[in-house]
Amino acid sequence: MPKVYGTAELVEQMASGLIPMYHPELATARFRYVFVDRASMKNGKPVRGKVRRISGVFDFLLEADFMMEVALDQWNELRDNQRQALVDHLLEACTGEEDENDGGAMKWGVREPDVQEFAAILRRHGAWNEDLAAFTVIAKEIDVDSLVQETVAAINMTTNT
Repeated sequence: MPKVYGTAELVEQMASGLIPMYHPELATARFRYVFVDRASMKNGKPVRGKVRRISGVFDFLLEADFMMEVALDQWNELRDNQRQALVDHLLEACTGEEDENDGGAMKWGVREPDVQEFAAILRRHGAWNEDLAAFTVIAKEIDVDSLVQETVAAINMTTNT
């Protein structure tokens, strides 16, 4: 069965508040925000959202630099703070910098998250590389325990109702 797409005005509204606060380099980027009815799966887990850099003929047709796609089935299961974290995460993947070779025009791109690691490796070997070490320093600075407890409590409330 083909996927169904639609405009994601709620995602756009959330992104428009996050961009000036946390992503000012994206202020001039042109985004298209879409919902897809159901998440794709990757390694047995749902993909809640993704961003794509738009270029070439698609830039011409869509008049966009990026497309943010959010799985509506996943979105509907998230609390507001989780939705905001998802949109912020997707925006963080988008990059923009002035291209000195092109008269200062913005050069757009998409990047991977800072850390990609297995919990078992972290457990066995600790923060064995620079990216993971930097990530664990940040995790220690925030009150991770209370964030985890809040999330678990919210999940329990959702599944028990």
